[in-house]
Amino acid sequence: MDIKTIAKMANVSPATVSRVLNGKNVSAEISERVQKVIESSGYVPNYMGRSLRIQRSNTLLLLLPTIQNPFYSEIVNAFEIQARAEGFRTLFGITNRNPEVEKQYLDLLFTKQVEGLASFIPTITAREINHISANYPFVALCWRGGGEIKANYVCIDNARACYEITQYLLSLGHKKIGIMNGAYKERLYEQERQSGFFAAMQEAGIEVPPEYSVICDYGHQDGYKACGKLMNLPDPPTAIITLSDARAVGVVRWLKEHKLRPGRDVDVVGFDNVDVSQMVEPEITTIAQPRKELGSEGAKLLISQIRDRDQSARGIILQHKMIVRGTTRRRDAGKSKKM
Repeated sequence: MDIKTIAKMANVSPATVSRVLNGKNVSAEISERVQKVIESSGYVPNYMGRSLRIQRSNTLLLLLPTIQNPFYSEIVNAFEIQARAEGFRTLFGITNRNPEVEKQYLDLLFTKQVEGLASFIPTITAREINHISANYPFVALCWRGGGEIKANYVCIDNARACYEITQYLLSLGHKKIGIMNGAYKERLYEQERQSGFFAAMQEAGIEVPPEYSVICDYGHQDGYKACGKLMNLPDPPTAIITLSDARAVGVVRWLKEHKLRPGRDVDVVGFDNVDVSQMVEPEITTIAQPRKELGSEGAKLLISQIRDRDQSARGIILQHKMIVRGTTRRRDAGKSKKM
């Protein structure tokens, strides 16, 4: 059964049947006649096809690089709640940082099966991101591209956050500070955080040895191995910025296994304030991101652009917070020991 058959049975044109199905203005008599034929025939409209034709699906696409990172959970939940409150469904896509998988999900946007896209850390190039942003509703979640990317974004000031945590360690008397970071070119926030670190060190007149900057992934095992590299140097750092709470857990473990006291012998700083930061002893000093707000504001910004396609790209910078816990000394005690 299709629209043409329904039209023939109701003695109207296929266009009239389509108008009835889409709620367009037709006379009450014709609408009732068509509806009776539909009911008696058991015809089920193809709502996906209809949504493609009228370019509305009331569905948002949210792309995540992984589901293993607990940082995303609260953001995703807040995004979905806000979207649902405004009449939108959310389709979640897990890419595992696979460009082919990512492109398959992007096809849903290009074919208008979803109305807009919010994305954590895509693998596509800045040029591709700008093309999508210019033609489709798009929001970058937890990152921005500086001058090279022109798109909506919701994030914290990553450079400022890392600058402040580095300044805090410097205020404790540290001069030898190591940093752990990733090497994914598309993770623009990693570049921002690293720039904040080096800006603070340069401002303090301290040159950072190349071996103090270690490239590693985000897991606790990665942090554990990277800590070994740093602490086995002839002149190891007295403080380590891990840029990830999971990495920081690995660093704490390595230090304790090697009879070094986190927060006494070596200061350790994480990033994100996920639950694991308070599940180790000592608890981890970290930078907290407002994850619930990141999710809800991201959904609002995306839906706002869907409803008004003439909007220019906007950026929202939310406030971060430094949380000092047991893996760093307190400022009033930090200068008593030469570092």
